[in-house]
Amino acid sequence: MAKLGAQEKYLIIFGVLLVCVMILASAGLEIAKQNEAKTGTDPLVEGSDEVHAENIETVSTVEASGDGPLNVSTSTEVDQITGSATEPTSDKTSANGDKVTLSVSGSLEYVSPEEMSSMSDVIIIGTVKEVLPSEWNTEDGERPTDDTYEMEWYDIYTDVVITVDEYLKNPLAEKEVIIRTLGGEKDVIFIDVEDEPSFTPGEKVFLYLINDTWPRTMDHGPEHFVVTGVSQGKFTLTDDGRAIHFGESFTLDKLLETI
Repeated sequence: MAKLGAQEKYLIIFGVLLVCVMILASAGLEIAKQNEAKTGTDPLVEGSDEVHAENIETVSTVEASGDGPLNVSTSTEVDQITGSATEPTSDKTSANGDKVTLSVSGSLEYVSPEEMSSMSDVIIIGTVKEVLPSEWNTEDGERPTDDTYEMEWYDIYTDVVITVDEYLKNPLAEKEVIIRTLGGEKDVIFIDVEDEPSFTPGEKVFLYLINDTWPRTMDHGPEHFVVTGVSQGKFTLTDDGRAIHFGESFTLDKLLETI
C-alpha cells in the first residue's frame, strides 16, 4: 500500500470536517423550520422594516412663550426592543384594562418675574383648596376618539380651585379662582404634560395668572385662568417667607417688588 503524503492527509481531514459542518448546518436548519412551524412567526431577518418594542414613551416637543398656547410636535421613543413601536407606554392597572400614559415634554422660553407681572391679568397669593377630577376637553365631555394614537396633548385638562388670600393685581370679587392645567388622568388615559404646574391641596402659592384665550380650552368648563409662562408663573410659599420655584428659593418680598 502506498504511503500518503502530508498534503494528502490534510486534504482528507479537511474533507471530513467539511462533511461534518454540512451535516450540523442541515440539522440546525431543520430545527429552525420546526420551531417556526410551531410558533407561527417569521425569523428575525437583518434589514427587516418591522421593529418590536415595549415601554414606548410618546413624547411631544413643546415650545411656548408666556403669552400663548404651547406648540407641540409628537414623536415616539423606544426604550426597549421587545414590543410594538406603535404603542404608547402602557402600565397595567387592573385585570380589565391598561392605563395608557402619553408624556409630553419640551423646553420653555424663559420669562422673568418682571415680564410675567406685566403680562398677567391677575396676581394672587392663595391656598390650594382642591384639585378637581380631570375632564375631556370636548363639547359633550366624552372621549374624543377611541384611537389612542389620535389623542392630542390637550384632550384632557385638570382644574384646580384656589382660595384667594390676597389679590396683588386687579382684585376680583370672587374669593376663589379656578386654574386650568393641561393633562391629567381620565378613564384609562393619562396625559402627562411635563411643563404644566402641579398643585397639592393645602399648598400656599404665589401665582401670576392670565385669562385663557386659547380657543381649544377657553370655552370648556367654568371660568378659569391659566398660569402665566406655564409652570414659570407658580411659586410655592413657605412659612418662613420664602418662595420656592424650580428648586430655587426667593424671598416673597422680591416677588412683590415685581408688581
